[in-house]
Amino acid sequence: MNLVTEVNAIMQEHGEAMTLKREGEASTVTLRGKRLPGTVADIGSSAAQQEFRIKIGTTELAASSWASKAPVRSDSIVVAGRERSILDVRPLGDAGTVALYELLVAG
Repeated sequence: MNLVTEVNAIMQEHGEAMTLKREGEASTVTLRGKRLPGTVADIGSSAAQQEFRIKIGTTELAASSWASKAPVRSDSIVVAGRERSILDVRPLGDAGTVALYELLVAG
């Protein structure tokens, strides 16, 4: 079993349903991801927002109709019914193969 297949199997078993959105794309990508604990960031005027990381696999993106098969900072992701902005994207993998994306999200 290769790395991407193993990561996909783990996400399917332990991840939660999420929806990735991109402006300019007619469709969304439904996938499974894993939330990691985060913090609450002060955004001024006594307002605060959650910031946390999410790990997602590459399988659902690769199967999508999207032109670019990787998440980008201008995308958003819906987690537990709440839309979050993607602040940063970090590809994770081994030997040149990207198996996961780690997203920093806020909202």
